[in-house]
Amino acid sequence: MAVAEVFDRPIIETGRLRLRRPNDRDVSAIITAVGDAEVARRLSRIPHPYTPADARFFLDHVVPGEWVWAITRGGEDTMIGAVGLTPGEGMADGESAELGYWLARASWGEGIVTEAARAVVAYGFDTLRLPYIRSGYFADNPASGAVLRKLGFVETGRGTRPCLMLGRDVASVEMRLAGLA
Repeated sequence: MAVAEVFDRPIIETGRLRLRRPNDRDVSAIITAVGDAEVARRLSRIPHPYTPADARFFLDHVVPGEWVWAITRGGEDTMIGAVGLTPGEGMADGESAELGYWLARASWGEGIVTEAARAVVAYGFDTLRLPYIRSGYFADNPASGAVLRKLGFVETGRGTRPCLMLGRDVASVEMRLAGLA
């Protein structure tokens, strides 16, 4: 099966949100959101400063190889964040994926990430038939930990994760959510 087929994703609608495949129209919104140092410092794979070339890399290389959705408000098409599942070790055998997300700072505190992530987790369990989903967050980002706990994730350990913006590893909390067997 071709990568495009494996990582194809449907439009997902929730009570307030519409999740769709990120595309070329989103370049400016991506640069604005993750170009914000307060957003970038909470993410592993985001360089800072964030350039148009970085946005192109995301659209051309990350989006085709992962189940990633642009988060938009229902009735609007402006990307305000992203949520997705990154295939984990053993994913070829359907073992796991890692949940990740980011949201433009102007939309923080509205429960948007929780709503979007809940829909993507359901997709991972119901459609992809994943037995579990992993995630993690930087220890100094308790809001992300709160999102994961609301979704039912439980802590599995502590460690470090790289932060491209900071150029070093950062203390992290590792989480896991088991699907229904």
